[in-house]
Amino acid sequence: MFKIALKSTLARKGRLLLTAVAVIAGCAFLSGVFVFTDTISGSFDRLFANAYAKTDAFVRSSNVIEGDFGAESRDRLPDSIVTQVQAIPGVSEAVGDVQSFARLATIDGTVIGQDGPPKYGGVFQASGASPWKLSDGRPANGPTEVVIDRRSAKAGGLTLGDQVDVTTKQGVQRFTVVGIAKFAGSDTSGGATWALFDLDTAERFVIGQPGKVDSVIVRSDGSISDTELQTRLQQSLAGKEVQVLTGAEITKENQDAIQQGLSFFTVFLTIFAAISLFVGSFIIFNVFSISAAQRQRENALLRAIGASRAQVTRVLFIEAATVGALGGLLGFAGGVGLAALIVKVLQATGFGPSDTALTVNMMAFVKTFVVGIVVTILCAIAPAIRSGRVPPLAALRDVAVDHSALSRKRLVIGFVFLAVAGLGTLMGLTSSAGWLGLGIAALFAAIVVLGPLFAAPVARLLTTPLRAIRGVTGEIAGRNAANSPKRTALTAGALGIGLALLIGVSALGSSVKSSIRDAIGTQFTGDFAISTEDGNGFGGLPVKLSDELNALPQIDDAVGFGQNLINVVENGTPKGKAVLTIDPVHAKGLIALPFVSGGWEGLDGNSILVAKDKADRDGLTLGSKLDVVFQDKSTRTVTVAGVFDSNNFGNLIVSRALFDGQQTDLFDIQILVGTKDGVSEADAEAAIRTVTDAYPTSKVQTREGFIDETSKRVDGFLNFIYALLGMSIFIAVLGILITMLLAVYERRRELGLVRAIGMTRAQVRSSIRWEAFVTAVFGAIMGVMLGLSLGWIVVQALKDQGIAVFSISVPSIVIFALLGIVLAVLAAAYPARKAAKADILDAIATT
Repeated sequence: MFKIALKSTLARKGRLLLTAVAVIAGCAFLSGVFVFTDTISGSFDRLFANAYAKTDAFVRSSNVIEGDFGAESRDRLPDSIVTQVQAIPGVSEAVGDVQSFARLATIDGTVIGQDGPPKYGGVFQASGASPWKLSDGRPANGPTEVVIDRRSAKAGGLTLGDQVDVTTKQGVQRFTVVGIAKFAGSDTSGGATWALFDLDTAERFVIGQPGKVDSVIVRSDGSISDTELQTRLQQSLAGKEVQVLTGAEITKENQDAIQQGLSFFTVFLTIFAAISLFVGSFIIFNVFSISAAQRQRENALLRAIGASRAQVTRVLFIEAATVGALGGLLGFAGGVGLAALIVKVLQATGFGPSDTALTVNMMAFVKTFVVGIVVTILCAIAPAIRSGRVPPLAALRDVAVDHSALSRKRLVIGFVFLAVAGLGTLMGLTSSAGWLGLGIAALFAAIVVLGPLFAAPVARLLTTPLRAIRGVTGEIAGRNAANSPKRTALTAGALGIGLALLIGVSALGSSVKSSIRDAIGTQFTGDFAISTEDGNGFGGLPVKLSDELNALPQIDDAVGFGQNLINVVENGTPKGKAVLTIDPVHAKGLIALPFVSGGWEGLDGNSILVAKDKADRDGLTLGSKLDVVFQDKSTRTVTVAGVFDSNNFGNLIVSRALFDGQQTDLFDIQILVGTKDGVSEADAEAAIRTVTDAYPTSKVQTREGFIDETSKRVDGFLNFIYALLGMSIFIAVLGILITMLLAVYERRRELGLVRAIGMTRAQVRSSIRWEAFVTAVFGAIMGVMLGLSLGWIVVQALKDQGIAVFSISVPSIVIFALLGIVLAVLAAAYPARKAAKADILDAIATT
């Protein structure tokens, strides 16, 4: 039976390849994710290994606040510790280092660097321990000189002697480029921009704390091991609140940080690869179902000559395993090519390390290969079992009769799934969000089960207008779709699920944008907004900018707000919490925060504002006390000065004054401005620009422009999601092509006979295309209904996160639906041509 299975599979090479294509597409996506993340991870591992290759020990403060998603705020050390470390036996060299936000711009105001990668300021040390090496020029020396990374020099068209403006927490200052450097052999570190100074200038200008350093990089004299050097440094610096790492440990820490970030990205992309495989599984199942039905005579003959049910079933399983193995193998190869293409694009656009050699691990191949086989075999289970049940003398025909549209069992099961979907959604929205997964899964299952019951009525409904438009060819197309409801429903279901995901994401995006517009429009009462050109959350605008704006006679209020970390003591344990920092004096005139109790008036350096949800969870009310711990381990008791009911400002709001006397870096990520009565918009903007023109990284917008841009920021993420879901649509359209080809093969005698009685080739082609149209319309209907339901469920689940408005984009829905239909009709072009070539004599001879 194994030989029979292989010969049967290889005898139908076209079907083998067509079935494998659905597996190939999904597996290519999956393997591309694995290879790409392995490549990026390996590149960063090499980058940091090279960067710290000559670092034997790394000294930094042990006082740190750790927030969510790897965020941290660490205390600084006195730079006198560099001399102390240098004097310790076993140390050949010790250099101080600082690192904080610094943004480069050319003197004509062009900001250097893409949004996303961080913008750093630091120290260039002519030291063997430093990862920075000059490719041109000399080290910076003095308060007017800077060394920049090679990538920034290329991006800005900068050469030695050119001048640049650098923005830090201290403000903006102009420097002369005296050196261009590479980081561990790469043009920069992971796409970041760097402005490197001498230590004194970096202390003064980058961190604004003369006499402080972030870390000390240490080289051994070779007399002791790194571990022994670490122990000696710890003993010598005991009581100074320092942490000493070996070179290997600081290397691994940076590598692990990259791995942690990539792990989320990998999971995120793997989900979309799984979606593609899920959509592809419809096609695989449909193909095996059609194949099993078309081979009833063959299976019956096998049973007649003695083959058991199990043996016939195994034949189809062997075919499925062959298809899965071929799909997994070719899919992996395709994924390697896809990853290589993405890496080339990233290199061309300046993201990621310069040294990005493609990394192909055996485990990635094994995972892809196994997934391809397992998914295909799972899809073949039901068709294989049905094949084994064919009696020796039954169903000796070439075509299958589809009775799924009349199945009461299917109707009952479908409505059970709908009931579970409704219950799961209700439970998820009212109690635990975990129930939503069950509800959404049951909703998809209901669509799959009930699809054949509605495919025939929808096809018959479409037949009437098709008959009026295209005559007999339209009627034949509609009837063919109605006569095979299961095949029509499964093919349409794959397209419908792809469209549903697109429409669901579109509804979510539209709801997010509407909620942003509603929230900002309601709570921001000012006239202008000033933001940083780079919205990645690291660094921002100097806090003194808002003070300068408040000094203008045309301005009534200007309030800046930023982000920071503090430790809040909960149940006796300090826990890192993100806080919004703000100037409460000017905030009350510009931000209409809905307070449940208290207000802006009570916020100062000894108080805090708390969101209602957090206050309810923690039992906090107006006047409650909280102990906070800063990064230098100093503590303060703050009073709850207000409880606000909004999800747009985080859980905690503090005054900037809370950080007075601390070494914490403070930036504003946004400044809101209100003008005085009687000042025109043009005059106000002109006055604002007299201040902001000195800050090249700032961007001035009117209130309406700010609201529009903020809501449009969602579009970039949506387009990324649409691109990822595009593979699902591609597989669904491919499924229509495959299904129509199999349908043409199944109806080859019928097609020959209609040609014999006078139907032209053009009419045959038209009937096939219109059948694909009927299938696609049914899929579009399923997709729109399911997508809107999915979008509504997700929006309702995210109400507590500030998405308070459910909104849909009708143009997007129409475009997605029409695009799916058009692609489906185009995909039917080849099967239509093949159908038109049906052999008339062969049909007559075998009838």
